[in-house]
Amino acid sequence: MQDSTGLEELSQAQRERLAHIDFTLFFKGEAGRSYLTERFSVAPSVATQDFARYKELVPSNVMYDEKRRVHLKTSAFQPLFNYDVMRTLATISQGFGDGFLGKVKPPMACEAPFHLNKPKLEIVASVSEAIHKRAAINIEYTSLSTGKGRRQIVPHTLVDNGLRWHVRAFDRSHKKFRDFVLTRINEVQLIEDKVNEESETLQWDKQWNRIVELDLMPHPALTHPEAVSMDYGMENNCLRVEIRAAFAGYLLRLWNVDCSKSDQDAGRGHHLALKNPEALYGVDNAALAPGYSD
Repeated sequence: MQDSTGLEELSQAQRERLAHIDFTLFFKGEAGRSYLTERFSVAPSVATQDFARYKELVPSNVMYDEKRRVHLKTSAFQPLFNYDVMRTLATISQGFGDGFLGKVKPPMACEAPFHLNKPKLEIVASVSEAIHKRAAINIEYTSLSTGKGRRQIVPHTLVDNGLRWHVRAFDRSHKKFRDFVLTRINEVQLIEDKVNEESETLQWDKQWNRIVELDLMPHPALTHPEAVSMDYGMENNCLRVEIRAAFAGYLLRLWNVDCSKSDQDAGRGHHLALKNPEALYGVDNAALAPGYSD
């Protein structure tokens, strides 16, 4: 965190606007007056003053691009505010600049699952900047199958699969879209390379754009299946889930859904079963689903 001298002299509203500038620069790599006028409904003159104040506080963080009329993050950037990586990821997934600072005390006693794996904040920032700029990146990545190596990818979406965060991206080495776990990325370098609009962008990711319909039902081996039906608000003992093919295997593994076509067994703790396993035909990550086979 930078020296925050001067922040305490500002109003809460001013600090929030400066925090928004800081966050946007950090995770998008650029920020303009419209980022503030649209988010906080302030006049352009107020936004101009906020950027001037931000530059006074951290002059090495930002430079102005006269041609594009936008403020850019410098290579020496150091965030003015502290960010928690899990709250930051939640903020990015729900919209930039909303509730990312500080610790919010819950209104009543409540506990959430503990996160065993947390990606590095600077990795999240670099990847999200590349997504915003529709740019390719060089990464150092450690794979379970091949170990450490260099990859060149074109990321398009950050994804929470329920257990960990990954980035969906076009892998230029294998010429296909793949998932890259954020905690396995050690280095990120933004590269000035034109992205191929005909093959490397989101609209060409077939698994991402394909929607599959999964019919979930209480496991046939359960003694009282009506309990599970109540858990999930099923109608006629069936819950239809429409989901991207790129998510399907992760969801079925997370909820331990038995996807075998025969010999279904509740002994492994299955409460749910997939009524229509044929829906997984052609889904790349179907192998992640418990019991599934071609």
